[in-house]
Amino acid sequence: MDSSFTPIEQMLKFHASRHEDFPYQEILLTRLCMHMQSKLLENRNKMLKAQGINETLFMALITLESQENHSIQPSELSCALGSSRTNATRIADELEKRGWIERRESDNDRRCLHLQLTEKGHEFLREVLPPQHNCLHQLWSAHMQAKRVRRIS
Repeated sequence: MDSSFTPIEQMLKFHASRHEDFPYQEILLTRLCMHMQSKLLENRNKMLKAQGINETLFMALITLESQENHSIQPSELSCALGSSRTNATRIADELEKRGWIERRESDNDRRCLHLQLTEKGHEFLREVLPPQHNCLHQLWSAHMQAKRVRRIS
């Protein structure tokens, strides 16, 4: 059975046969990385969708969970996610609606707002992360096994 990458590989081989100076290996590896990235994202989005969340909301929760006090300013969240402040506000609105975060004023500066991960947000992550981690272990197990074999040899 052919993989979903086979047509791309065949097209590149054909092009290389017609153009002597075609950097086949470099383009093949680049296209393979792009292909794998889209497949990884597709798989991940499917898993997240089953949990009722999308990649952006998930990464926002992970970002909050990774902070020392599980708290971050909206502008810092925007920067961490590589999104606009307006979009970070929408993300925070959705997370707050689900009860996963609370907006809190800073103890030091009332003008400063913090997004705080709630216990419900922590619970959601405790529920969703183990299946994610298992999936990643399965996905990369062949690669890790090959790496171990090379180290032993």
